[in-house]
Parts: sequence; structure tokens; C-alpha cells
Amino acid sequence: MLKVLACLQYEHDLWLVLGAACVAAIGSLLSLRLFDKALRDRSSRRAPWTLMAGLTGGATIWTTHFVAMLGFDPRVPHGYDPLLTVVSLAVAIVAVSCGLLVICFRTHERLVEVGGALMGFGIVAMHFTGMASFEVAGVMTWDAGYVAASVLFGPVFGALSAHRLVHGGPRTRVIEGTVALLLAICATHFTAMTAVEIAPASGTLAPSGSFVDQSLAILVLAVTVLFLLAGFASFLIDESNKREASDHFRHLALHDALTGLANRTALHHTLTGLIAQGGGTGVAVVAIDLDRFKQINDVHGHPAGDALLSALSRSMTACLRPGETVARTGGDEFVALKAGVAGPGTALDFADRLRHAILQPVAWQGNQLSVGASMGISLYPTDGAGPDDLLSRADLALYRAKDPGSGSIVLYDPQMDEASRARSAFAMELRHAIQRNEFQLYYQPQNDLETRALIGFEVLVRWFHPERGLISPADFIPIAEKTGLIRDIGEWVLRTACKAAAAWSVPYKIAVNVAPSQLVQPGFVEIVLDALLESGLAGARLELEITEASLIADQEQTLAVMHALRRIGVRIAMDDYGTGYASLAVLKTFPFDKIKIDRAFVNCIADDPQAAAIVRSTLILGKALGIPVLAEGVETEEGAAFLQREGCDEVQGFHFGRPMPIGEVNAIIERARTALALPAPRAASLP
Repeated sequence: MLKVLACLQYEHDLWLVLGAACVAAIGSLLSLRLFDKALRDRSSRRAPWTLMAGLTGGATIWTTHFVAMLGFDPRVPHGYDPLLTVVSLAVAIVAVSCGLLVICFRTHERLVEVGGALMGFGIVAMHFTGMASFEVAGVMTWDAGYVAASVLFGPVFGALSAHRLVHGGPRTRVIEGTVALLLAICATHFTAMTAVEIAPASGTLAPSGSFVDQSLAILVLAVTVLFLLAGFASFLIDESNKREASDHFRHLALHDALTGLANRTALHHTLTGLIAQGGGTGVAVVAIDLDRFKQINDVHGHPAGDALLSALSRSMTACLRPGETVARTGGDEFVALKAGVAGPGTALDFADRLRHAILQPVAWQGNQLSVGASMGISLYPTDGAGPDDLLSRADLALYRAKDPGSGSIVLYDPQMDEASRARSAFAMELRHAIQRNEFQLYYQPQNDLETRALIGFEVLVRWFHPERGLISPADFIPIAEKTGLIRDIGEWVLRTACKAAAAWSVPYKIAVNVAPSQLVQPGFVEIVLDALLESGLAGARLELEITEASLIADQEQTLAVMHALRRIGVRIAMDDYGTGYASLAVLKTFPFDKIKIDRAFVNCIADDPQAAAIVRSTLILGKALGIPVLAEGVETEEGAAFLQREGCDEVQGFHFGRPMPIGEVNAIIERARTALALPAPRAASLP
């Protein structure tokens, strides 16, 4: 060790030695950083990164050696063989590249150290090839012990470098590997230099074709600059690409892909920032829901809907001013923010400006698409102190804005929270009602109009609350549909009604209403079939009533369900005919067994010529299509007579019978059984 230090002190220019060490440190770090990318990359770029690391590492070893040689003073004339000098560079690059490839594409963990040792042998091979190119006017002799030590240092420290690079700490492994590689380069070089002794030989000169120190310095400088800059440039380009990719993915994560607007996550961040800035200034949160957008999607298709959303987003963005932003938070839902709001008037002006931008018609494939907008507004700090409170209260105001007669723009009011809590409590009670069997079925007669004979019953559900008493379906059905409880209620109604009807001695039909969400739920056909098999009711005695709203959401799926239901014998009636916007198209597309004219038209046929005309045209249409027609809401003999004259097939209404509990139904059926002299019904447990 003392001899090595003496060699450094007395036979080398310490400034050039220091320069060689700096080159080794910088090059080793850069080489291993490049190789670390290859280790973490599982794509086809692994091999190019590995080769670039090998080029940089090999050039670093070669440069370190010859910079140190420039600082070595043999005290005799000397030079460098050009061919061997270049060969030594190739040896270093090939050996380091091979070692790194072994590490990168290893098939066994022990090959990590094998690859590192191969790099170390490359350092040794490069050194002694470089020394072979060193021509002096004298005789070189070698100390075998120091030579052996230098040959040992290269592979040992090389293996250590590879081990630390692969198995070191996640934040320090590149540094650990660099230190070990630096030790491999420096220990090998300076130990081997200590091993050499040069004895002057008078009259001997360096060959004239050799590099002199000045030429070698130029070559070393060129190689250093070329390879280090190439490696550094590759590293910077990759880092730049990573930043660009990161920025791109961040943009995708925070923006809506269709409209380019901020999404819900970005909205939350922005609102949090506006609140944090504070300073006593107000913030308006405007929740926006497009009106009639679903109809445009249904009539013109999703491409039209997407084009409309994009155009409306551009219109809203164009009307924004400093301190304002808009985000898309759902299908046709948006939220806009405005900072520096002095009061409700400023917020209302902002919302009205957005509303006018939304109301502008959009041209699409020769059509003018237009929608309305309902808006709810909450204000910071009066309506909430945090983003979640403000957003939820803007939604409450939006909910109120969508009620008829409330206006398209509504400011949040604390009473809305009370109404919301009441709705939530009501929904909770509704869930308990299912569990506590608080529902009962009522049955309204349906009659043949020509003979006035009873032909079946429509099944209606009633809720008998233990404290509130009878609750109208108009009050709880909308809540059930919004909460999804309608599926559970609907299935209970279906199973209970089938079980009751199967026990009747007279085979009257039953008509059961089906909600839109039931019709599209997975396994609905299986639920119906199971109810029939469980009860023993014939499929032909079950009629499912669906509204036009059930057909709009997914027409292809609904059509498949309807065909499957008809295959098991179930009949399907179109309920509330005349209240939709495309009933003729629906009748042409879907396989209905009956049309039910909505009571809104039947109730007023005596006083309203337009209603009478609609009923009359529906009856004509039914005859033309061969579909029986039932009129709901028949309350007078006058109405029944009008319907009979116009050729109506079936009727339902207070004039023929009000909804009744199962006990009264059983009494009617018993009288019919006696009149028809039918056998007594089998024993059954009726609801």
C-alpha cells in the first residue's frame, strides 16, 4: 500500500491524477444511471440502454487510464502505439457492455456478480492492453505480486458494484454501485502502475510512429467529450421524455377526454385552492345539468351527444373570465367556479352567462341540436366551509331547480338540507318496509268492454306505514326508483301476485307493472320464470306492463328481454300510451300484446275534443296493428259508451271497480266459481 502511495506521489502529476479520478467518478455515475434505466425498463429499450451504458462505462475506464498515464512521468522518452491504444478502448467497451448485458438479461441471480466480475476483467484487460501500447526508451519489468493484486481488484470490486446496483437500497444503489466501480477502476490502475519498473536504456528512442503526450491528450479529450456528452444527452432526452409523459398523464388524469375540461379531481383541487386563498372573498359553485340531453342521445345517437357536449364545453369556456373555471363531472353534468364573488347577485349573473352559452343551438349533420340547463348555486363561505359541503349543497340546489316551477337557476337554501334529510330518512324507512313486510297488494278489475265480464286484475302495491298509515305510491315509487329499491319491491310484487293468482279457481289474468330499471337488470327474465315456476302460474296468465321510458335506455337489450319473455308465454302491454314522444316508432319496433291508453286522455274524453281525438286515433291504430287496446281511468258510463262505440276492447277504472285487497278479490272469485260451477280451489296461503 505504501509503495502505491509513493508511486502516486513521486511518479505522477497529482492534478492529472485528480482529473482522472473526476473523469472516473462522473463517467461511472453516468454509466450506471443509464444502466439503472435498463434495469427498470421492461420494454424493448432495455438493450439500447444497456449498450449506451456499456459505451459510456468503457470510454470512462479508457479515459481514466490515459489521463492518469498523461500524469505519469517515466523519466525517459516515451510514446503510445496508435493501434493498441484504439484496441484498448474497444476492449473496455466490449467487456463492460457484455458484463452489463449479462446482469440485465440474467437467468439466475448469481449472474449479477458474474456480470460485474466480467466488467472488472474488462478493466484489467483494458489496462494491460493500454500498457502494451506504452512504448518507452528503456526496459519495463513487472512485480508479479502487484500485478496479481491489480488483476484481483478489478473483478472483486466489479462484482461488488453490480451487487450493490441490483440489491442496494432503492435510493442509494446507484451511488453504492458507482463507488464500487470507481474503486475497481482506480485500484486496478494504480496498483498495476506500482507493479511496473522502467529502467532507462541509453540510445533507445520511442518509435517515430507513436502518439506523443500532446497527441494522446487530444485523443483522450475527444473521446471523453464524445462519449460523456452522448451518454449525458441520452440521459437528458430520456428525462425530458419522462417529464413530457408525466405531464401528459397528469393532464389526462385531471381532464375530461371528450371535452378537454377539468374533471372532478381537478375541480376539487381548484376549489380547495380558491378556499385556501381566502382573503374574505367569496366563491360561487354552480352545479349544471343539461335538460333534454338524453332525448338527443336516444334520437340522434351517441355521436350527436358527444358533438353537442364538446360544442357546449367550448361555448362555456369562451364566456369565462379571469377567476372562473368549468369542469365536466359526469355524462351531462358540469360544475363551474367563480372566485371573488361579492354576493348572490354576482353568482346569479355568472350562472346566467353560462346558461346563455349552453342555450345556443349546435349544428350537427344538418340538424340543430339544443338543450336547456338547470343550475344550482352554493356560495363560500355562507353555504359551507369546505369543497365537499359546497359541492353537495350546489347539488341540492340543482335538485330543486329540476322541479317544475322552481326556475332553471336556484340558490341554495338551508331548508333544502332538511328536505334532503327527510328524503334520506324516507328512503331508509322504505328499505325497512321491505324487510318488515309493510307492503300489501291491491287488485283493480279489468273488464271486457263488449260483455262487461271480468277478465283480470291489475296488481297495485300499497304501503301501510306503522305510524303514517297508508302512503300513496305517488309518494314512495319515485324515491324507490331513485334509490334502486324499486327492483326489490318489484320482485316482491311479482312473486306475491303470481302466488296469489295461481290459487284462484277461476283463471283470471294479472297485470304487473315493471319499472324501467327492472327491465334492464341482469337476470330479469330468470326472475320472472322463477316466479312462475315457484307459484305454478301459467305464463299466459301474466301480463307485464312497461312504459315507453323502459324502452329508451337500451333498446337492443330491452327488445331481447321482451322476446325472451314472450317465449315463456308472458304477455307484454305498453302502459301509459300517448304520453311519450315516439310511441308510433315504439309500436312498430317492439312486440306488444296490448296497448293501454293513459287515464289522462280517457278521463276527459267527454269534455276535451283533442283528448277524444287521441283516444279515437289510438283505437284505430290498435285495430290496424292487430293489438288489443285497454282504456284506463274509465269513471263514467258515458265514457264507457264512447269507448264501446269506437271499438275499444278492454277497460279499467272506478266505474268497473276500485283497487281492492286480496280478501275482496277472493270473494269475487268465489262468487264467479259458484256461478260457473267450478271445483273449489286448492288450499294455498294467500298474501
